[in-house]
Amino acid sequence: MASELALLRGAVQDLQSAELPAAYRLDKENAPNRGANGENDATKTNGCDPALVRRYKALRDTYIQQRTFDAFLQSLQGYDPATNELPLPEPVTEADKAALQQRREEVLASVRGTMAEVTAGADGVRAKWAQFDEKREELARIVEGMERDERKRQLEGEAQEGAEMDDDGEEEIAEDDVALEKERLEELRARKAQLEERLRGVRAELVDVEDDCHRTKRAVNEVRATSGRKPLDWRGLTGDGNEAGGEEGGNVEYLATGAQEAEAEIAELQGRAAGLKESREFYDGIRELMEELGGVKILSSKTADEGFVLTLMLLGSHVLEIALDKSATDKDGLRVRGAKLTTPTAFAVPAASVEGGEATASPAEATMHSLSLSNASFSQILARKPSETMAVPPLDDLVAWSHSLESSSHGIRFVIVETMARLRTVVARYGELKALRERYAAQVYEVEKDAKFGGAEQEVVCSMNEGVAVALRLGADCPLIPGSVYVSELFGVGGWEEARLEELKASVAGKRCKGPVEVMGFITEEIKRRSEVDGWVVPSTPTLPRGRR
Repeated sequence: MASELALLRGAVQDLQSAELPAAYRLDKENAPNRGANGENDATKTNGCDPALVRRYKALRDTYIQQRTFDAFLQSLQGYDPATNELPLPEPVTEADKAALQQRREEVLASVRGTMAEVTAGADGVRAKWAQFDEKREELARIVEGMERDERKRQLEGEAQEGAEMDDDGEEEIAEDDVALEKERLEELRARKAQLEERLRGVRAELVDVEDDCHRTKRAVNEVRATSGRKPLDWRGLTGDGNEAGGEEGGNVEYLATGAQEAEAEIAELQGRAAGLKESREFYDGIRELMEELGGVKILSSKTADEGFVLTLMLLGSHVLEIALDKSATDKDGLRVRGAKLTTPTAFAVPAASVEGGEATASPAEATMHSLSLSNASFSQILARKPSETMAVPPLDDLVAWSHSLESSSHGIRFVIVETMARLRTVVARYGELKALRERYAAQVYEVEKDAKFGGAEQEVVCSMNEGVAVALRLGADCPLIPGSVYVSELFGVGGWEEARLEELKASVAGKRCKGPVEVMGFITEEIKRRSEVDGWVVPSTPTLPRGRR
């Protein structure tokens, strides 16, 4: 009896060690939550698991960011540095929209059908597992009852033997005790019959499990046969020497051979993964090269409120943040909400160069003082406050203009291109003014109080040793575009004729110079050329201090 109970206990322990695969479990943290009214959260998501919905949203955001990144890189391939323009993408036609909507409906229907099938199959497996678990617990309780009865019987036997030894020679057991023992014996027999009945049920369950195993093996071999492979020999896995398939000899494939094939497939996949890694490194290098050539590098893209924020590096040193919001009116469902430069955008106006321990003379000093008294235009210019800084204005006007474009991709491209143009203009103008003040006595004045539409116009007054004072007007695009600087006033001291000054002014206008340094150099060369060719006589005037040439 004890050996039979030990066998039963071992079988029960083997059954209790079995667990439901993790793929079919319903964890508490993954199970749908109940609302305040007892509603399931899955009903609020059209019957889908909230965890799947959260995963879908995360993948959707990642996809939108990647698509934005790819579209932006694709548009950069057509960037023309000469014209500083990017090509516009082809408009989406109604046929493309209809095809996209049809594809969306087909994919959605396919996903729903697949989810329904998977859910139904998983529910069936969990139902069978619940039945198996219930039978397993019942069998465990039966075995525990049998073990308790066996221990009780042993204790009663030991007590009875002790009583017989102590009461040796006394009278025999009473009839009441005999009747009680008979009743107990009947109860044990009935209990035994009940346990035997339950044991037969457990054995029937085991037979069903074995049948399921055989059907699984048969299905695996059929699948292998359809792919032209030999059936597997399961004896090495189950330890059953009578397993079907061993009689076929060379017509079966042993598990060791299957393991070798699996290792070969793993090695092949590892090789493909290495190749893909090399391809990724190559394309990352190409992307970095494109970013370096285009002057734009994507630093990050993060979600915020109802949209996301795109952070870019422009020209290697300026950081631009573009905020996008969801929009029901725009073509791609997004629109530019705001844009700003997070790095410093103000540049100090270059100071006058120092030579011989003294600063180069300002046109507002010494000789130019007489010009301000004799010329009303120069007097108005010199009365202004000199410029101290140059700054890129806020990008609010670019954001407002981007709303008139048909999609957010066009808006992002417009804001980036215009911001880069403004940065290049300010940096180039800083270098131009620095070179100008190193070569000539010059002072810079603001024409506009507030910079708008890319930058403020500036007035630069320069004095020359030839006795000429020049007032230059710098446009918003100076010094990047030809003709963005022109002579607004030209005045000569010491006997210059007005007609010759007008000729110089007309020559400068026909030259269409880009910057003030080019204008001043052209005027100097033109005066020298006219003196040699046309016989101009430069009036003798006191030499003005000047910087290094």
